[in-house]
Amino acid sequence: MKHPLTKTAALMLAAAPLVAIGAANGAASAAARTHVTEVMQILTTGTLKGSGQQPKITNSSWTVKKGESVTVKIVSFDDGTAPLMGQYMKYTKVMGTTNGKETVAGRVVTNVSDINVAHTFTIKALGFNMPIPVAPTGKSVTVVATFVATKTGTFVWNCYAPCGTGTTGMKGAMSTMGWMTGKVKVIS
Repeated sequence: MKHPLTKTAALMLAAAPLVAIGAANGAASAAARTHVTEVMQILTTGTLKGSGQQPKITNSSWTVKKGESVTVKIVSFDDGTAPLMGQYMKYTKVMGTTNGKETVAGRVVTNVSDINVAHTFTIKALGFNMPIPVAPTGKSVTVVATFVATKTGTFVWNCYAPCGTGTTGMKGAMSTMGWMTGKVKVIS
């Protein structure tokens, strides 16, 4: 499905997927380790029906340095819901961010209502979770959260909202690397 990209979203995707902002002289300072930005986009809009209607997050695998503050920015065009139930209800809460919060369309929140969740961006091994709410029909919603990568290794991230195929909604894109799952590599 082709998606309308705003001029801003198109520009963000054209930028390098991982941008480190630090001191000009390369000195080891707090400022030099402060901002690493990853821009991702959820490319599916509407309720998932039929072949080819699977959600996908761009820039699904990336690398950061241990101790860096990582700002994850997701622009979602998905206006379909994937309500969380049972063991997945905990993913309605923002977890593992530097301030316990995320911003949704510029508004600071600590959770997203389970009936308003479209996706999650969850790195279980790092204790990080961003619930992504439903976008307004025909528009996008931007969600931003920051965390500090505290240990090295390669960590899988997943969406825990049942937005895929099958009777549980947890098949198809949900288990396909590069779609609703990917990797974050934390190096020293």
